[in-house]
Amino acid sequence: MKVTIMSNDQLLTEATPENEAQYFRRDIQGLRALAVILVILAHAKVANFAGGYIGVDIFFVISGFVITGLLLRQSGQNVVRQLGTFYARRIRRIMPAATLVIIGTLVAAFYWIGPFSAQPLLADARWASGFWANFHFITVGTDYFSQGLPPSLILHYWSLAVEEQFYFVFPLVLFVTAALFGLRRHRVILSVFLGILVAASAIWSAYETTRNPVAAYYSPFTRFWELGFGALLAALPPTLKIKNDRQVQVGQWASIVIILAAATKLTDTSHVPGVLTWWAVAPAGFLLWTGGSTSLAFPSGWFSKQPLRYIGDISYSLYLFHFAWLNIPVQYVLLKYGETNNLSVRSRVEQIVGALICAALSYEFFENPIRRSKVLDRRPWLTGLLGAGLIGLVWLSAWLIQTYWTL
Repeated sequence: MKVTIMSNDQLLTEATPENEAQYFRRDIQGLRALAVILVILAHAKVANFAGGYIGVDIFFVISGFVITGLLLRQSGQNVVRQLGTFYARRIRRIMPAATLVIIGTLVAAFYWIGPFSAQPLLADARWASGFWANFHFITVGTDYFSQGLPPSLILHYWSLAVEEQFYFVFPLVLFVTAALFGLRRHRVILSVFLGILVAASAIWSAYETTRNPVAAYYSPFTRFWELGFGALLAALPPTLKIKNDRQVQVGQWASIVIILAAATKLTDTSHVPGVLTWWAVAPAGFLLWTGGSTSLAFPSGWFSKQPLRYIGDISYSLYLFHFAWLNIPVQYVLLKYGETNNLSVRSRVEQIVGALICAALSYEFFENPIRRSKVLDRRPWLTGLLGAGLIGLVWLSAWLIQTYWTL
């Protein structure tokens, strides 16, 4: 069986009008769907899926992989212009939905669980608005796996912060290496450089995970290796790809089994993001590196089909919405009855469906119009003002709620 698989040069993190047909890889959307489903299963406390938090690790690998593919294709163009365009598109893609959910969560929390219990959320919201939530949670010592106090309803924004910090720094590194070494040697130099950084970050992550687990969980320095691993795979020359379809097929199915095994075997007490995280990162990387086939003999073929592909399309929105949907009812019941056993399986299903509906509506009618705005696309500086305005809107909302929503 001979199957055509796209090379690393043919990837794109998201479709754009001028290159959607040529570069967009549908199977990556399916992998995003798997990642967000695993995260939701873990946060919904579905039996045997305590390790579903590895979905975030899969997201990191995907982000590094597809962003690098996009940047490599642009590295021969005007640097200042391309950096401006890249950052503007990131703002339009990420900040509107993130802001919407922060403000919506603040209002819902103050209404359902009361101003006294929701008060600490205001500081979390301010830090999350500028994508510094990870450093905030390190500073206050927030344990992601704490079994004590209810989690912050914006706790999951730590991963957005890590990704945005990567997005801010990595394009600069990539374009600088292109300018210094030329395009011909660019991939080789970048691959070697990334390999060194990934190894250093992975070693530091393994060390910090045992010495300072809270900081290790949120820090961009202990998480870089996951994003960097995806970036490294995208930077490798296509000549290194596996040519044997049978080997690719077996490897992809084995990768799925390993990911599911990790999601069911890892627990809240596992040392992550240390060595154990490779059980998610390595197979996710293999699926990305060898993907592109639409044949159902490959997992990438199944990932290319609906409804997985649409769940992947809305996975970012779903990730944002699901945490409040799952945790506000728990905290409400805890405050009212003193325990959470009143939440049935049916309640959990209804919460997940609610998050799905909100995610789909946000994606179709709020995020896409902003992301595809021709006015904003032609004027990156206007997008910069939009980003600053959205941060200001969160701070204003937090101030208004704190001032006028009486205890």
